[in-house]
Amino acid sequence: MFDVHAHLLPQRYIQALKQWGAALPLGPPPRADDAPRRTMAPWSDSASDLESRLSLMSEAGVKTQFLSPGFSPYQADEAAGIGLAQVINDEFAAFVAKAPSALKAFASLPLPHLDASLKEMARALDDLKFSGVTLNCACGKRSVAAPYFEPIFAELNRRGAVLFLHPCINGICSHFVCDWKLETAAGPVLEDTLIGLHFIAANIPSRFPNMKIIVPHLGGALPAMLARLDNQLSATHALAERPSDAARRMWYDSCIHGSIPVLKMGAEILGADRILVGSDYPFLTSYESYAETVGYIRNCGLTEQQMTQIFEGNVRALLAA
Repeated sequence: MFDVHAHLLPQRYIQALKQWGAALPLGPPPRADDAPRRTMAPWSDSASDLESRLSLMSEAGVKTQFLSPGFSPYQADEAAGIGLAQVINDEFAAFVAKAPSALKAFASLPLPHLDASLKEMARALDDLKFSGVTLNCACGKRSVAAPYFEPIFAELNRRGAVLFLHPCINGICSHFVCDWKLETAAGPVLEDTLIGLHFIAANIPSRFPNMKIIVPHLGGALPAMLARLDNQLSATHALAERPSDAARRMWYDSCIHGSIPVLKMGAEILGADRILVGSDYPFLTSYESYAETVGYIRNCGLTEQQMTQIFEGNVRALLAA
């Protein structure tokens, strides 16, 4: 089994964020109900945290995690952004080197600075041998699907490389979300839905067909919207193909808090060949074991062929794992 959605928080990255005066990443909110609290799995790059991570992976039957920070180094100050991106990527490379068969990494870029981002992408993919690039769904108040970011897509497309998208917990910049304190409970799903919609509306999957796009959390509400989009989106957008066909050019991870009906729906609408295992490690371990997060797929009534595709076949084809 391969987990494409796992996080690492290097200790030197925390120090660099403090040095540059950047905001520090937040942990998950506490549970509001009376369920027993769990201790979140370790996710720093310390030796003990690495040992614990590898032990949990072994228990869960996960061969390899593909790591991303979940908190990107986007800074208005270019020097700060470059410095933070280099720290993340260097620390990820050092961590992966300690267990290279069990750990791989996606590169972080110093957006919104395009030339610097292209340079760092080349360093990370060519020199550090990373497996792809991760971008937040938004950079500041601008969607990463905006035309401004297309030089990034063009280079990923030229390389046939992976783009792993991730929410930035900004409440989609809406007071309807933020004023109601829904940024963490609902915001990520809304971000996933919107970035999928933005990519489809901008014809990005068809214009950059060699770029391998992964949308987390099964694309949020996107699968449930495709029939409606097929009927209505062309009224306002010049589409190269039906939204449902564009959606099936992308891939989606299985991190949906163990919702069996939703995964079954995703497999039916998107196809099991478009779904990858994703855990959001370590955040769901506040509520359940890592083995439960990645293993619930076995309880969804899928065929053996579908489960084999999701657990390993799709990742091997996508990432040459």
